[in-house]
Amino acid sequence: MAPAPRNNAHGFLGGFVVPRKYLYVPALSAALLSGCASIPSDWGRSDVADLARSHGRSAPSGGDAAAFTRQALDRPLTPEIAVQLALLNNPGLRRDTAELGFAAAQVYDAGRLANPVLSAVRLSPGDPTAANASLTLGIAVNFVNLLFLPANSRFAGAQFESAKLSLASRTLNLASEVEAAYYEAVGAEQLAQMREAVAKAARASAGLGQRFFDAGNINRRELAMEQASASQAELDALAARAEAIEARSKLHRLMGLSSSQDVWALEARLAEPLPREDELDALSKLAAESRLDVASARKNAEALAARFGLERRTRLINGTQIGAEREKDFDGSINVGPTLELELPLFNWGGGRVAAAQASLAQAEASLDEAVLDSGNDVKLAYAKLVSAKTRAERYRDALIPQREAVVARMQEEVNYMLVGIFELLVAKQQEYEAYAGYLEAVRDYWIARAELTQAVGRRLPSSDQPVEATLDPAELTRPKGAAAMDHSKMGMPGMDGMEGMDDMEGMEGMEAMPGMPGMKSSQPDSAPSNSGHAGHGMKPGNGPAMPMDHSQHGQSSTPAKDAQSSDHDMGDMPMPGMKHETPAPPKRRKDVEQPVIQEQPHAH
Repeated sequence: MAPAPRNNAHGFLGGFVVPRKYLYVPALSAALLSGCASIPSDWGRSDVADLARSHGRSAPSGGDAAAFTRQALDRPLTPEIAVQLALLNNPGLRRDTAELGFAAAQVYDAGRLANPVLSAVRLSPGDPTAANASLTLGIAVNFVNLLFLPANSRFAGAQFESAKLSLASRTLNLASEVEAAYYEAVGAEQLAQMREAVAKAARASAGLGQRFFDAGNINRRELAMEQASASQAELDALAARAEAIEARSKLHRLMGLSSSQDVWALEARLAEPLPREDELDALSKLAAESRLDVASARKNAEALAARFGLERRTRLINGTQIGAEREKDFDGSINVGPTLELELPLFNWGGGRVAAAQASLAQAEASLDEAVLDSGNDVKLAYAKLVSAKTRAERYRDALIPQREAVVARMQEEVNYMLVGIFELLVAKQQEYEAYAGYLEAVRDYWIARAELTQAVGRRLPSSDQPVEATLDPAELTRPKGAAAMDHSKMGMPGMDGMEGMDDMEGMEGMEAMPGMPGMKSSQPDSAPSNSGHAGHGMKPGNGPAMPMDHSQHGQSSTPAKDAQSSDHDMGDMPMPGMKHETPAPPKRRKDVEQPVIQEQPHAH
């Protein structure tokens, strides 16, 4: 049988002739809509970067992350460099960025027509004398997909925008976490150095106590107390060093660096608290406008609300298809015509799909409410922690530390005049260093609280533009002032045999002087005697009449020296072997040519 003739009223579709009037609808729809949807360029990552940049967090430019990492690790690590390294290398952030591709794929799928379904049926005749077999060819498209294509595209687009906002929010959160980890690592390192200084001074005190015990000047209980204090200081130093190692490891992990890249050095200085802070009400309003997680939850809830409304209206027409069919009968005749397939809602009226859409909407609305509540509460909590840490730092700086300094200065004077023993001075010095350690902890907590407040607000704080004041340096806390030492070589005391070389005891550097701290008021009067060596060990004076003492070589100021000379205690000609206590040289700080690193300093109480 000859094939059907081609004419202007028919077209070929799938190898068979179909009237053109039945083809124009799907053909036109495909022509109009096939180019409307495409996978978003770079999955929307540039939009995420722009959002983060508008909120004060920018990733490094350029595509070579390995080169940037190498250059960054060659310099002392700052909070800004740490954040940029994390934005480039953190595996969790890269995983979240990859998830953005799923939302981009949904945008592509939602903007495309469903592929048409081609069907073919061939029936052999029951009569062997029949000339031809029956052949039926058909093509159909999902009418519901075609009808609601714009609505599906809008829903997928809204979901994609929500995903980008969510990823940008996680980027900002990671940056704040890295900042907090940085300040925690720097503070932990400084505290470890301070604890090690206290432990070194405690060891020196215990060693001095052993010599006093051997000389018969203290009893066993007093020696045990000194040794127990030294052991406790050692344990505190070990715990502080372990915390410093843990804090450094946490920061290293957040930056996405491998174990072989653990070669970076900290810019180990904590800036002092800023003089001015933002108002709580202003920060709360800023958070309401800036929190990207709230914006993401709101966009997702709006999209699911539109989806729920669509599901309610279309629950009965989910399986409708339209198409065309060509049938060649046994006798060779050809029949062509349109087809329509309807899903009869006899058993399933689409209630399940509607209920699922409603549940998704309720879940999204609850997530939005949760994000709004967290936004307000997080700002208040972080602000309270900030104020508390700043108040504690100011109390340490303006009250406790000057008071501890005054105690050490007055007790040093009393030691110089042998009114109290050296052990009382060592205890006071230890309490002074504990005040320094408390101040460092408060400053560390302040900067961690600022990082958490930045995360709660959702953008860089307006007060961050203030200039940073003087910074804290652990070396300055343990550096002696270089005061002249007292010379007790002419002060003879019985029972001091074996005390030669006491000035060479390890760990006693700096015990004769008290370092100052930047921004702190000194409570020592100008007329106070200079700090000296270990004078006045609580020893009993020798037998015999009291002799006038000559303090002319003690490095004292003019006023105490005058008072001493006016007394009738002159022991200038009495030789006292083994009692010359010269001031040790100030500890030398190790210098690094390439980059500054955290150094261990000489430690004292």
